[in-house]
Amino acid sequence: MSANTYLIGALTRHQILIQRLAAGDARQVLPAIAAMRREIMAALAGQDLTSFQTARLSVLLAEITAITNRAAGNMAAVAIPNLQDFAAYESQFTQRLLAGAVTVELAGVSSAALAETVLNAPMKLVSGKTIVRTTIPGMFDIFAGGVAREVETLVLDGIAQGRTNQQITAAVNSMVGTRSKAQAQTVVRTATNQVGSLARAETYRQNADVLVDEEWVATLDSRVRVEHAVLDGKKFAIGEGPQPPLGYNCRCVRVPVTDPAFAALKEGATRATYRGPVSATKTFGGFFKDQGADFQREFLGPERY
Repeated sequence: MSANTYLIGALTRHQILIQRLAAGDARQVLPAIAAMRREIMAALAGQDLTSFQTARLSVLLAEITAITNRAAGNMAAVAIPNLQDFAAYESQFTQRLLAGAVTVELAGVSSAALAETVLNAPMKLVSGKTIVRTTIPGMFDIFAGGVAREVETLVLDGIAQGRTNQQITAAVNSMVGTRSKAQAQTVVRTATNQVGSLARAETYRQNADVLVDEEWVATLDSRVRVEHAVLDGKKFAIGEGPQPPLGYNCRCVRVPVTDPAFAALKEGATRATYRGPVSATKTFGGFFKDQGADFQREFLGPERY
């Protein structure tokens, strides 16, 4: 089997390990979320929300914003050093992987330069019908602003609908303990995938003389987004075209296509699926056709199916 299918198999399996790493890093920010939840509830405790005047409400909401900003800063302080270490590791891993697929010596990437690049690189994330343009530090800021707005909405709606203090604070407590917690973990997982993608992309760029293209590879399961799955198998020039992650929790990866003049052969390459390995030459389209009606209906949704 070709060097390219070897790389597809190796990088798709590696991407599964990255998701496990991301899940572990995401758990490390949970103490910051727990502290944020306690501080928000303390700010609401003892307040007569139902009789708030505008000035008093503004002071409370400003306090909530300060709490969420502080929590986001604590999250970033935990996550960013891990992400910078991961960037260096991922570049080195990618270089070693490429070394097994080509017959020439490869160029390395400066870890210091890469650590700076991964933090400041622009991201374009699709969230529902909204396109979010940000950076990794910006994602933490967006998270903080989102939580503050959701708390504000729950308080104002509760007042408008005549709910009691207990009902309003219970709604806020539930939201922060579930939705905000999940959002915080999504931020870290997405940042991890962004760093991995950037580290690999920079390694490809430094070795563009032995590569000809990059191929988009989607994860073969029902959780991949339709718009990501349709890119599976498409090839783009080095550093050009869409770069993963395309959205929050995106797990896609771009795999280098080696120049045949420098390619080494590797036998037995596969790529991972939710049901076990398949040939590395199989795209999402071929994989989808092989699945039963239940999988197809779950993936597409009833209307598309």
